[in-house]
Amino acid sequence: MGVAIHGSWYVEACTILAIVPYIIVTASTEYMQSRQSEKISEEIRNVALDVIRGGRRFTVSSSDIVVGDIVPLKNGFQVPADGILFVANSLKIDEQELTGSHLIVQKDILKDPFLLSGSKVIEGIGTMLVTSVGINTEWGKKMEKQHETDEEKPFQVYLKWLAISASLLVILLASVACIVQLCRYFFGRTKKSDGTPLYMPGNTSFDEAMDFVIKSLSFGIATILVTVPVGLYVAVLLNLAYTTGEMITDKALVQNLYACERMGYVTTILCHKTGILTKNKMLVVDVWAGGIRMQDMGDVSQLPSILKELIIEGIARNTNGSVVFETGVTEPEVYGSPTEQAILSWGNKLGMKFDEARSGSPVLHVIPFNPKKKYGGVALQIGTRNHVHWKGSAKVILNSCKWYMDKDNKRIAIDEQKQEMERIIKDMSMRGMRCAALAYQSYELGTLPTTDEELSTLPQDLVLLAIIGIQDPCRPDTKNAVKLCNSGGVKVRMVTEDDVSTAQAIATDCGILENSDDPDVITTGAQFRVLYDLDREEKAPKILVLAQASPKDSLLFVEALRRSGHVVAATGMGIHDTMTLRAAHVSLAMGIGGTAVAKENSDIIILDDNFDTIVKVIRWCRYLYTNIQRYVIFRVTVSVLAVAICVIEVVFYDAFPLNAVQLLLLNLIADIFGALALAYGPSARKLMGKPPVGESDPLITKTMWFKMVIQVIYLVQLALIHSDSVLKLDHGHTGDAEKVKNTFIFNSLVFCLVFNEFEIRSGEQTLTEVLKDNMFIFTIMATIIVQIILVEFFGIRLDMKKWIISILEGFISQVATRFPLKVYPYRRN
Repeated sequence: MGVAIHGSWYVEACTILAIVPYIIVTASTEYMQSRQSEKISEEIRNVALDVIRGGRRFTVSSSDIVVGDIVPLKNGFQVPADGILFVANSLKIDEQELTGSHLIVQKDILKDPFLLSGSKVIEGIGTMLVTSVGINTEWGKKMEKQHETDEEKPFQVYLKWLAISASLLVILLASVACIVQLCRYFFGRTKKSDGTPLYMPGNTSFDEAMDFVIKSLSFGIATILVTVPVGLYVAVLLNLAYTTGEMITDKALVQNLYACERMGYVTTILCHKTGILTKNKMLVVDVWAGGIRMQDMGDVSQLPSILKELIIEGIARNTNGSVVFETGVTEPEVYGSPTEQAILSWGNKLGMKFDEARSGSPVLHVIPFNPKKKYGGVALQIGTRNHVHWKGSAKVILNSCKWYMDKDNKRIAIDEQKQEMERIIKDMSMRGMRCAALAYQSYELGTLPTTDEELSTLPQDLVLLAIIGIQDPCRPDTKNAVKLCNSGGVKVRMVTEDDVSTAQAIATDCGILENSDDPDVITTGAQFRVLYDLDREEKAPKILVLAQASPKDSLLFVEALRRSGHVVAATGMGIHDTMTLRAAHVSLAMGIGGTAVAKENSDIIILDDNFDTIVKVIRWCRYLYTNIQRYVIFRVTVSVLAVAICVIEVVFYDAFPLNAVQLLLLNLIADIFGALALAYGPSARKLMGKPPVGESDPLITKTMWFKMVIQVIYLVQLALIHSDSVLKLDHGHTGDAEKVKNTFIFNSLVFCLVFNEFEIRSGEQTLTEVLKDNMFIFTIMATIIVQIILVEFFGIRLDMKKWIISILEGFISQVATRFPLKVYPYRRN
């Protein structure tokens, strides 16, 4: 039997050993979170936009804009810097975020040419010269003053309640144990080894009495320290740091940490089609022009010359995009929105010389594209005539056409062909294409309408030039991602501006629609918005596709789903999506196609704009919930077990089973090693095969409470009752025999905790998967090695028999809870 090493340095060293890892872990996780905050700020500023610099057009990040850049503005755009307007066409700006005014400001070159960074283009187009950037802008000054609120989130509230409740219970029990111990001592019930009382009035000195009082109080304080679950904070920090770090690797950047909790509760995702479910790489793949239908874009020789010239004229002038030919490069660079890029690329195949077409005729008036009316136009002077070119939704443009150009360059009345054209549009839509149309009207000089209102109104006698089918294919991994969501109890609902046929085709291709014959699963924004609130609330859960939807319709959809009991995640890209993002439980902005204002109003930024990444976010957030759930039950088990053993031993057997150092070491194992062992691990795909947790579901389920109670009862009996028969000792003995027994109890507790970690981790993984987790195995081995060193070199040594019994007791403690119940059924009762 070895002898313990004595001296005050032993206690101090163990105290340092228990405190230093806590400080290191806390500091490192907070450092990781600060680094993530820097990445978030950088990503919000990272919005791709076109600028003209040195006479050439570039695509740059909004954070790389410099003074002197020329920036084209269009509908739905956020002004990236302070500047002066020098081109404006019906430009209306929302400056509410900066000035607080709800009025929409009409910008004019002469009267009000000044633009502020952070304001939003509501309507029209224009061009600005940058005068201030970064923190020198009004928006930059505002962002510097912003700070996070101290509002507590649901997870924090629950853990705080749990920690306070446990602390109060522990303090109460420890205080009872101390009072009982002190009463026994001062009433002469505490005996020496020879049977005489430890305290005898008049014989026991003041120093001896105070020594016992201090020993009792230190035991009570140490019991409180080890059993109060202060490590919950560290565990949550570790889990958040690890999970958000892994999410960055998977192309998702978390801005609001509480969203990680909420995302695990999500039951439905309101997802925009373009750029998320689809690639947002649009191509013209089907065209009707001059009475000819072309599906081979490489062969444009069938088009007559005059019709081709008019189409090129309309494409080149009625667009905000541009085509740039670089020296030595065969394929030109095309700039603009994805739709404009597709049409401009098709114009290049028609033989369009963009610069010549743009400079060949002066622009008299620009009618900016109106998302509500779904058309836009431009008035030109072509020689001795005026041409007004229109571009917009195929159905809207066709309904305003009276003529069309045939293959002989003749204007033909459209009446007889209109049904055929509608059939072609429907066919394109049913194949998932976005259908646009080009048309024009010719005027004699002096007959062109003069007022803005007349020019902005779509005439009813247009000449149809072409119907264009633009394809935006689904991402290849979208269908499997949607299927995975469905298996995990998360409904994916698509919102799009496209018409019903196009939306239905894309939704079917993505796997969102399986039974398109059901009339309730697809509806339009117009049909949805006219319903009463109760009707919307009843209908919303059945809708899988909301077509022809405006941002206002998306907002109504989110609100109806929330009222019907769903936890909603919503995606957004443009400035018009901010209300929808704010209304959702969790808001997801797109990192590539998203505007700065959408990112600022989001909880999580999807860096690659991919729907599959959203599914990964759900899996990681469920994993975070499960990990914290694991650690909470582990920590609560440690607290209940330690206080039960200590209180029962003191109250019923008048002995201290664990000293202050051993209690500190248990605290180290529970708060640091336990947190490390249960915080890291691979994201289990099995979690997506289960329904989401309800917001009101308890973190610790009834089954988990029951298992914990069984385990505590078993361990208390084993440690306090059966240890005497195993070690052939009687309670109350002093000397090395009593120290051996206490060391044995401590050793058994440690191995019970080690096996408890295996039990908890095996709730979602097989033993083979657990053994492949390097961090978990490293932490378990570190716990065992530290325990061996402390017992064999710094305490009362145990022989091999006692070591084997300690290990067996730890193993049996888990087996005892496996028989009445299966492994921890995480997530639900």
